[in-house]
Amino acid sequence: MSHSEVSSETRQLTLIDCLGIGINGIVGSGIFLLPAVLWRKAGSQAPWAWFVAGGLCCLVALVFAEAAGRTDRSGGPYRYACDAFGPYVGFAVGWVTLVSVLLGYSAVARGFGTTAAQICRDMFGLQLGNQGVVALSCLVVVLLSVVNILGVRSSARTSDVISAVKLLSLFGFIAVGMFFVKLGNITDRPPAPAPGETTGILAAAFAGLFATTGFEFIPVPAGEAKNPRRTVPLAMVISVVVTTGLYALVQLIATGLHPNLGGTETPLADAVGQFAGARGSQLMNLAGLISMFGFCAGSALVGPRYLESFAQDRFVPRVFAVRPASLGTPVWSVVLLSVLVMSFLMLGLEFKQLADISNVAVVVQYIATCVAVMILRRRGPAPQKAFVNPLGPLVPLLALSGCAVFLLGVATSPDGVMALKWAAILIAVGLLLGSGFRKMGLRSVAKED
Repeated sequence: MSHSEVSSETRQLTLIDCLGIGINGIVGSGIFLLPAVLWRKAGSQAPWAWFVAGGLCCLVALVFAEAAGRTDRSGGPYRYACDAFGPYVGFAVGWVTLVSVLLGYSAVARGFGTTAAQICRDMFGLQLGNQGVVALSCLVVVLLSVVNILGVRSSARTSDVISAVKLLSLFGFIAVGMFFVKLGNITDRPPAPAPGETTGILAAAFAGLFATTGFEFIPVPAGEAKNPRRTVPLAMVISVVVTTGLYALVQLIATGLHPNLGGTETPLADAVGQFAGARGSQLMNLAGLISMFGFCAGSALVGPRYLESFAQDRFVPRVFAVRPASLGTPVWSVVLLSVLVMSFLMLGLEFKQLADISNVAVVVQYIATCVAVMILRRRGPAPQKAFVNPLGPLVPLLALSGCAVFLLGVATSPDGVMALKWAAILIAVGLLLGSGFRKMGLRSVAKED
């Protein structure tokens, strides 16, 4: 059976499911924490920074939408890079993307455990130490592992429900908070940077970009989506547009509620506390906890699909592409990803230093996809009814320019330079491991023939 003849039983993800994956990939813990950073960098101009960051992601999402229309297979950026550049460069892109997903999943799972422990302390008086935090974090990973092993529909339903809850909490924050906004907090408030922070809308946008990425999760399980050439592109563009507008409104309301938004570590919860007291802050922290769980659910769904795609192309052992008939899911890929995440959690590693590396990896895959689309265009027309960006190469070139500006911004700080170096190292390691496994796999095939 060819890749284009996948059975209807395998293709179970609907447009709503794909939107849920995208929203969970984008709306994580960032929007509950970053408004303070953006306020410090841009003051009352901070809402505009979300449009700058979201604008870049919209351009990249349009490029991804065109790339997604040229294939109905799973893999996302990895698949596009393979089609355009060949398997080895494609694997390098996919490898660094998988590392980004793995580290992001681990960090947010740890954040979930920490936040859950704080809620237990504030609401129930329970004191949980570091071991309790790790246990709660690992519990989430185990739960999501079971959900993903039971089937893609069950994991998709989990994603759909959590997406709805987190969006309702943010819309509720806007709808109720707008009645308590003080205009004096919004107008003409200058930036108030912390020591070492740069100011301006662009600097704020660089920070905001960390919370606007994640739509690239959607095409990874494209092989399991109904009508993927229509569903996947539409879901990517809608998810970016909706979340960008939502983020700007959240930033505006939070700025109007809290007179010193940049001075708090939990800006949305403290903003709610301005009119709803301690109970309101606790409820907003609970919403943030649900959002973190949703991000973890998206990572738990997407990460194993990268491993599965690698296994199908013989870059990792074939066992990671095995789907038992009774479950229909890549069980061993799910298990390996979960074990790796829990290993990081139990080692107690801090991932704050690796956040920049993860974000550089995301931009690397954006650049690869922008170039891939232009190469694929030269090779031939897109399939019938597939989405194609108008105005020739303009959209991919604009997206590439935005990514280049971001990387230049990263390179201006010592931490950013280190992140770029580590990203390069990860790509090199991926090439060595992947090429080794692939050569072994191809030799075994040759012997069988």
